[in-house]
Amino acid sequence: MVIEKEYGGTSLTIACQDGPEAGQSVPHCHIHIIPRRLGDFANNDDIYNEITQNTKELLTKSDPAAEAERKAGVDNEERKPRSEQEMAQEAIRLASFFQEE
Repeated sequence: MVIEKEYGGTSLTIACQDGPEAGQSVPHCHIHIIPRRLGDFANNDDIYNEITQNTKELLTKSDPAAEAERKAGVDNEERKPRSEQEMAQEAIRLASFFQEE
């Protein structure tokens, strides 16, 4: 319930990407935990298209340039990496949901 409370969802989609053919675009296994709301996608399974939107073309290329991009691990050029400070602030904010009463 932590993610739902913090990000206003009513449900979660959890997707694991382990390996390039699974949509992994960074050089490590990672898990997407996505807050969901009623009606956020017309077809519920469209979320998976959204997850892979930025990797599909890269994953189907078989040339040296595509391999170099894949190894670089960039999944979205427009997304800036979060700073240590931003991640620490989020961790502090979310920790309050785990406090025993």
